[in-house]
Amino acid sequence: MLAIAARQYQTVVIRIKGRKRLSDQMKTHVRKRPARAGMIVPVILLAGCAVTPSPVQRVELDDQARSDRIALEKSQNRIEHDLRPSEAIARALLHNRDRRVSAMRAALRYRQLDVANFDMLPSLTARAGYTERTEYAATESVPFINGEPQGGGGGQTFSVSQEKERTTYGVDFTWSVLDFGLSYVRAQQKADQYLIAQEQERKAVQNLAQDVRTAYWKAVSAERLLGKVGPLMDEVDAALERSRQIQRERLANPMDTLSYQRGLLDIKRSLASLQEELIGAEKRLARLMGLPPSTEIPLPDYDTDDIAAPSLPMHLPTMERTAFLLRPEIRTAEYEQRISRKEVRAAFLKMFPNLSLSAGYEYDSNRFLRFNEWGSVGAAVSWDLLNIFKANSESKAAEMGVEVAREKRLAASIAVLTQLHLALLEFESSGRKLETAETYLDVSRGISDLVQREEQSNSSGQLQVIKERLNALVAELRRDLAYAQIQNAFARIFKSMGLDPYPAEAKTPARLAEAIEERQLQWQQGHIAAVVLPIDDQNPRLVADDQGAASFRFAEDTFSVEGTVQYTAQLANGDALPEWLSFDPDTRTFRAEDSSNAEPVSLMVRAQHDSGVFARDFFTLQTGASI
Repeated sequence: MLAIAARQYQTVVIRIKGRKRLSDQMKTHVRKRPARAGMIVPVILLAGCAVTPSPVQRVELDDQARSDRIALEKSQNRIEHDLRPSEAIARALLHNRDRRVSAMRAALRYRQLDVANFDMLPSLTARAGYTERTEYAATESVPFINGEPQGGGGGQTFSVSQEKERTTYGVDFTWSVLDFGLSYVRAQQKADQYLIAQEQERKAVQNLAQDVRTAYWKAVSAERLLGKVGPLMDEVDAALERSRQIQRERLANPMDTLSYQRGLLDIKRSLASLQEELIGAEKRLARLMGLPPSTEIPLPDYDTDDIAAPSLPMHLPTMERTAFLLRPEIRTAEYEQRISRKEVRAAFLKMFPNLSLSAGYEYDSNRFLRFNEWGSVGAAVSWDLLNIFKANSESKAAEMGVEVAREKRLAASIAVLTQLHLALLEFESSGRKLETAETYLDVSRGISDLVQREEQSNSSGQLQVIKERLNALVAELRRDLAYAQIQNAFARIFKSMGLDPYPAEAKTPARLAEAIEERQLQWQQGHIAAVVLPIDDQNPRLVADDQGAASFRFAEDTFSVEGTVQYTAQLANGDALPEWLSFDPDTRTFRAEDSSNAEPVSLMVRAQHDSGVFARDFFTLQTGASI
């Protein structure tokens, strides 16, 4: 009986222990469930934030296209009168989309320069925070003997130095001397990159002005000649129909009839090619001016027989020197070389240790702190020793960049000289082609008139009349295209020299068109040289010598005019110099016997070569009264 009772007791104990283990497992499972839930929630959030490709819907594209069309139509005023070449260039410079992109790129570079300037400033950081914990950060201290802590874990005494809830805020000021030096160099490079963007914009403006000039004259020719192509095409169709009627009625030799029709079809094919060449000229001009292709552009009906070819004085050494001064490619290469030199300086700065200065103000709401507010200052020196080993490689790489930039500049110089010489040759060749085209047109018109008179006397067939009228029309087209080509070559000369088609201060369409006409007139008069060293930068001031005579002499290399130079001086408004002031052109010297009571005077100096090429500079001469 006792044995049976003992076995029953053991069974009950085992069951109780099993239930207890099951209860502990359930509690453990319940405790782990929040942890698993905490892992599942971020997974769900990440899955919800996953990015999938989202193509643009056609409805969105349609709405955007409608908005773009409205913006294009409202971007500029309608053309109410016949468009002049200068007005076409002005509208293109103000509204051409590609040109505006170039201007925006330059503006973007300027904004990046602003950002680079801010990078040189110290770091000033404001902080604020709030923390809360479920339990106190209670700690226990135990003895540390022979490198091991003794006891611990079972004590009843703990210490607390931090509240459960804390609020902190502060301001930190840090300044790295090395980072400041590198940021200064990078800011200088950003400044050069901004200047490069400006030169790229200048180049875009020059290319656009040339393209508009070419497209304008082609559009003028197209509008005038397309009106003649249509009636001539109708005459060809009528002649073909009459010939086919004769063929059907067998009123003439079949071979003669077919040969006649073949001649008419050749003429029709030539007219179709001519029409295809002319029909898109106005659309291309509209695109350059930033107008929708459907815009009708009123163009003047020029009498091209009375339009003279453009001409200008030329002096190759002066033009070459001016091109070296003004071409955007040369200036861009120079800025790139400056950027490479600054990269050498940056590589040199990286070899130095860094000095960091810091200061700050702190606040902590922890009530266990003796002081809840405090300030701090500090300084630290750090040195990346690996920079010592890679400094030589970085320096050599930067110096190689300088050499590459120098070679690019030399390559750009050769390209500029070549383009200038080719532009001059093209202008001369275009002049000869125009002269030949005009002579050919006169001959073609004479033959056409003669054939028409012979037709009236029944001594010439209609095919010959139509063919000669076509030849005269083609000759007229070639003459107009030759005129457009010489206009293009004329503009290419100024582009190859880097001359800007308008002054920077002209902004409105009307003023811009006037400025373009004035600038082109000045170019034709020979004003294609440049000012190398403005006289205003030479401290133009009358200084008295030992004998009491006051004088000022400007530098010999003030202008880019080469060879024998003749200097003249006058007031800025075009009047003669005042009686108390004289100018010696041989020594480039202004002299005044007594200027003590004279006010500063605005002057203009002109330097001219015997070929007619000249440059001029305006400046203010300071006198004794302004000293």
